[in-house]
Order: sequence, then structure tokens, then C-alpha cells
Amino acid sequence: SVQGQPRRRVTAVRALGQTIKTGTVVNCTGAWANAITDMVGLQIPLRAMKHAYIVTESIKGVHPGLPNLRDHDLSIYFKIQGDSLALGGYEQNPEFWPNVDPGFHFGLFDLDWDTFNQNLEGHIKRCPLIENVGIKSTVCGPESFTPDHKPLIGPDVELRGFVHCCGFNSMGMMLGGGVGREVAAWVTQGAPNVDLFSMDVARFHPDCPRDASWIEDRTHESYAKTYSIVFPHDEPLAGRMVRKSALYETLLEQGCVYQNRQGFERPGWFAPGVDTKCKDYDFYAAYEDKISGLERTVRPKHDEHVYHELIEAECTFGWGKNVDLVEQECLAARTGVAVFDQSYFGKFFLEGPEAMKAADWLCTARMDSSREIGSVAYTALCNARGGVQADLTVTKLAEDKFYMAAGGTTSTHDRRWISGELEKSGFQATLRDASDDYCMLSIQGPYSRTLLSDLVDISLEDESIPFSTCRHAKLAGHDLMILRLTFVGELGFELHVPSQSAVPVYQAIMKAGEALTESKGVKVANAGYRAIDSMSAEKSYRHWHADLSNAETPLEAGIGFVALAKLKTETPFLGREALVKQREEGLSRKLVCLTVDGEGRPETPLHGSETMWRDGECVGFVRSTAFGFSSNLQIAYGYVDTPGGKPLKPKQIDEWLAAGKWHIGDKLTQRPSTYRPKCVFDPLNKRVKGDYPPEVLA
Repeated sequence: SVQGQPRRRVTAVRALGQTIKTGTVVNCTGAWANAITDMVGLQIPLRAMKHAYIVTESIKGVHPGLPNLRDHDLSIYFKIQGDSLALGGYEQNPEFWPNVDPGFHFGLFDLDWDTFNQNLEGHIKRCPLIENVGIKSTVCGPESFTPDHKPLIGPDVELRGFVHCCGFNSMGMMLGGGVGREVAAWVTQGAPNVDLFSMDVARFHPDCPRDASWIEDRTHESYAKTYSIVFPHDEPLAGRMVRKSALYETLLEQGCVYQNRQGFERPGWFAPGVDTKCKDYDFYAAYEDKISGLERTVRPKHDEHVYHELIEAECTFGWGKNVDLVEQECLAARTGVAVFDQSYFGKFFLEGPEAMKAADWLCTARMDSSREIGSVAYTALCNARGGVQADLTVTKLAEDKFYMAAGGTTSTHDRRWISGELEKSGFQATLRDASDDYCMLSIQGPYSRTLLSDLVDISLEDESIPFSTCRHAKLAGHDLMILRLTFVGELGFELHVPSQSAVPVYQAIMKAGEALTESKGVKVANAGYRAIDSMSAEKSYRHWHADLSNAETPLEAGIGFVALAKLKTETPFLGREALVKQREEGLSRKLVCLTVDGEGRPETPLHGSETMWRDGECVGFVRSTAFGFSSNLQIAYGYVDTPGGKPLKPKQIDEWLAAGKWHIGDKLTQRPSTYRPKCVFDPLNKRVKGDYPPEVLA
């Protein structure tokens, strides 16, 4: 059960006076999808819009052999249709269709030329002869759009047996076949065969679609930016501040530049002394009065928007203007103390008389009576094929109570998976979502123990709180849990604090930090996820959906240690059979780390999807990448295929990888690279243990 109550489930469909018993319904109704979800009391982030194109009369020289054309600057396209052109685009002022008519089918709307003229002006600018060509026909129909221009597919989070397959954003013909195949696998096998998280309905937290304005604002922005260049560090301006931690305002005062993930405001980096608040969405001044199709008045255009300017400064494939600030945050973590607000993490309690059995079945790590109370385990949660459905930390608080902390971006996805498997297994255990009840402050760096020791009522020495353990404590009079963990490769402590206590706890920490700086010259600073991305890459720490997914096993992802102890026993767990078989047969693909040769920032960083080459043969693609400010290296991770896809034993595949000459293919250039079998920073993990060279603690 979830929150102590069984999830609702589909049992039948009633139509035309008949009842059809079924445990599964797939919603494939496009612009009408909300009408179906309304029947079962669900909200999804989807809105219907009027989308159009026109077809010209015959044009001399146009023939089917010509290519189609997009102009991303003008947000328009030209498609060949015999000896005519189909002209369309994505205007900045689209018209919503809020009251979707259930009886409207196989029909068209009259074209609103005032709206479409924005596209037509672009067509004429790009191809002047269009101005004097006749119009043969117009096509304006309903289309469904979503807040990030990607489909909504997969099982619903709240209603068991209800599966989404809608919101294709004018890409239904292109995506329909592959998505249909994977949704079928999802329904029949419990998981898709490929990583579809970017389309999974669970990428949105349930709080977001409950807010109509959030859906409309975000859907407008994604529609208007359909042809915009997708920069690595771009952020939406629409739909902000729907979800935020108790520390939001406090960190904003410190110059926090927030990123938006799952509707949650998480720290990206800090620009001290700058007004970094993201202002209410003004629709880029696309509408003069009211939003077309909606009874909403348009907000005036912002005369000044510093947050927008900060993000625009990062919209480049080179180095953003704020990269030096990120480097300073990394320096604080490596030489002093960095304070990270990771409150957007999902936080769950698995409770009940069979909680231990449930945890032991779900997790690759051992969760049985052999695990001590107070221990913390990093573990994978696998599907029947051995694919990693989630990776998270699990703290054993009691024989019948476990605390799970999951990455914020995937927390809704992880909750759905865990609750679904609990229901299938029948264990007497309840999953309680406490994500909003706790904040999570991660204190990392060589002086983290020094800073915290005088603030808490317990000892933080190794014998009292070894690595990967949890202790209950008080800080500034407030109860909290301290987990000795790190995701940046330093001596560190995660403070899981009741939300109502987060601000005074943070203030006490920063006050102690000021004293530490004054007395010892130690750098103590706020830090964000851009710094985490850099330092975690240096330590070969995995990010789900980037370095591993439901399509990869722990063995392929290089984290086989999460299952090794259990595989040496006869203990059953989800995915065991697949992992045993893979260990016996060997691996035909493996995640590897490459670094671009040469120290220092390259002229342009990597961004992902570059090709990975061994001895002149392309063997894979870059899945994730970051620049390591501590190692001074451009780091890339990706899965590479063995020769001919033949399975190799661990020693064989390691020898094959080490024997090759590597480079990364990037925009038609070859960037010589080095294979790294171990992490590039502190490979012996001395710093995690608090073992620092004298000069660091001087």
C-alpha cells in the first residue's frame, strides 16, 4: 500500500451499456486524453491547441525530390507536397482549445490568419516568392501538447492499471510505432526494453498537473520554443516555484540561481549579491491582451529579469559566463566546506511487519537480519530482466522500518515502481512519502566534521558514525538524522531535517562556517548541482537516466558491487535470475570512462551523444559528461559494445578496453582520449574516509 491506503486500480470499462472486465486501460486519445482521465479522477499535464499549416498552389521548380526545410530562427518549416509546399511552424502566440468537444472528430477549424500570419511572415522572409503564390488549402486541427514537448507514456502513478500513451506534440507519426511497441512491453512485461524516462508520465510530480496555470504556462513555453536550440544549461521561465523547499527564500537571499526539476526549485549555482529570483511568466510578450483561447489576462512584459539574463549567459555550447562561480563551489568542497541543499530528493519510509522482507526482495543489497540497524546501503532496484529501475540509499532504522532517499528527478518514478512491486508481492508493508516533510542538507569537505562537531550532541568521529551509517542527533536544539554519505567524494554528512527546522539548522551551520573562516581561513560556501555534477563525475558516481537505466544492469553499469554479496547467497530478489545468467555468460557492453587528452578546460566542452571510438571503430556514444575542476579533465561516460557483441568475462573485457587507442568524435573532429579504469579523483577513496594530505588540513 501507499500512504497506508491501497492504490485504486482499474477493474472494468463501461461503454454503450456494457461492462468489459479488464485490469488495464491504455489512454491513446490525444487531444481528448483529459476527458478520459477526468472519468477516473486524474490530472495529466496536457493541453489541446489549434495547430495549422497551409498548402500552396503549384510552384515552378518544386518536385518530390526536394528536401524538407526547417528554419529554427524563424520557427517555420517547408514540406514538399508534390509540386506544392506545405507551410507551417510554431508561432509564439498559439491558440489553446480548452473546452475540447467530445463530438469533434475528423474535422477542421477555420484558420485564424491573425495567429498564422506570424508563421507566414517568416515563410516570406525565407522564401520571398511565397508572397505571390496562391493558397490551395488550409489545415487547422486539434493537437495535444505537453510542458516539455515530449509524449506522456507509461503507467499512471496513482491509478494501477491505467496506462498513458498520449501528448505526442505533432510527432505521432514519427514516434507512434516505437512508442507502441514499448508501451506493449510495459503492459505485458512490467517495463519497457529501452530507457523511456524522458517520455514517462512519472517525470512529472503529481503536484504539477493539479495546477492548471502551471500546465498552460509550461505548455505555451515548450510550444513557442519547439524550434529553439536546446542548450545544455537552459532553464524554463514558465511554471516556476510550484514546489520548493523550506530553504527556498533563505537561499534566494544568498544569490541562489535555481534549476527546475520535477517542478521543484533546486540550487544550480550561487551568484552572491545578485537578485536571482525567477519572475512570473510573461509569455515572452506574445499576446497583446488575453491568452488566445483562455480566459486569462496577460502579464506585462518584464522590463528587467536578471534570472533570465543569468540563464541566457549559459545558453552556449562553449563555456557559460558563470562557470567560474561553479568552479569556486567545487574548490570549497575540495578544500573547506560546501553546503548543498538537496531537499528535492524523494524521501520515503517503508514500514510494516514485512518491511524487511519487502526491502530484501526489492533491493540488490542485503536488507535481511544480517544488516545492522543504523546502516545505510547504496542499492539498485532491478526489474525481472536485471535492468536498473532505480538506484537509491536505504537506511535500516528498525527491523520493520526503512528510510529511502531517491534522486529528486526520479522520485515519482521510483515511488511508482516500489509501490507497484509491493502490490504485486503482497508483502505487509507500506510506502510512506515524506518528501515534503524533510529537507536534506549535505555538508561536504575536509572541514565538514570540524564545522559540525560543536553543533551536534553526538560524536562525529569514525568510531561513532562510520561511513555509510545513520545516527539520530540534535543540532541547535532540533532533531534530525545524520547519514555519513557523500556524492562528491569528500568527508561528508547528510542532515535529514524536519522541514520546519530547516531554516534554523541552516543558519546555525552558516554561522559556524563564518566562525571557521574567521579563525582558520577555511572556505565555507553554498554550492549547487552544477558543482555536484562536476565532482560526482570525477568520482565515477552514477546518475540514473544518464549513466544507467532500466535498460542496463548493475554489471554493465560498473556497479556490480551493489548485488555481489547477495548473489553469493541463495537469497531471492527481483532480477536475480537475469544477473546470475549475465555473470555466467559475460558482458557484451559496459559503461566506460574516457577523458579528453590535455589538461585544462578545452576550447569547447563535451555535451553528450558524441561518438566513442576504439582503434578507429565506433563502439558507443557518450551518455554523460562533465568537466572536473579538481582533476582539470573533461570526463565522459558511455556504454561500449564488445567486438561483434560477443559476451566477455570481466578480465577479458577489461583487457580489451585497456589495449585500445581511444578518441571521442565531436562535430567532425577526433579528440584523442584516455581510457580510465578507475575514477580520476582520489581513486583510493581516502578523502571519503577523512584521510587527507597534511596540506589540505594545514
